[in-house]
Amino acid sequence: MKQFKLLAISTALILAAGCASSPKPSTQAAAPASTQVAKSSRAAESTIEGDFPADSPFAKIQIGMTQGQVHEILGQPTDTKSYQTGKAWIPFYFGPDTMRTDEFYKGVGSVTYTGAGIGGVHWKVFRAVYNPAEDGFAK
Repeated sequence: MKQFKLLAISTALILAAGCASSPKPSTQAAAPASTQVAKSSRAAESTIEGDFPADSPFAKIQIGMTQGQVHEILGQPTDTKSYQTGKAWIPFYFGPDTMRTDEFYKGVGSVTYTGAGIGGVHWKVFRAVYNPAEDGFAK
């Protein structure tokens, strides 16, 4: 019994010494850099692509619009496809972008929504591609 107590005390001391001696990075200096990386990578992924005419309804689509707002502008899609992203498989990840939905509009193009997270699915425009040659069906 005495040996068990000695082992427990020595283990606790070793752990405490290891935690106290490990260098701790400054969170103030690291935060802006990681925020800038996240914003720049997000901006590079979220796009509206294509050479659409200025008077086209597609010109009204903006990143972050809700699915209902897009349906008011473009109408109902010809076809849809929903799928999980890789983030859905990260243990204990409760952030957004675990699911996506692609909507295809014949002769117009496609709109990709991102959604899901804590509180349910709230679809927002993530990417839109204008393509007058779009056949309107998921591939």
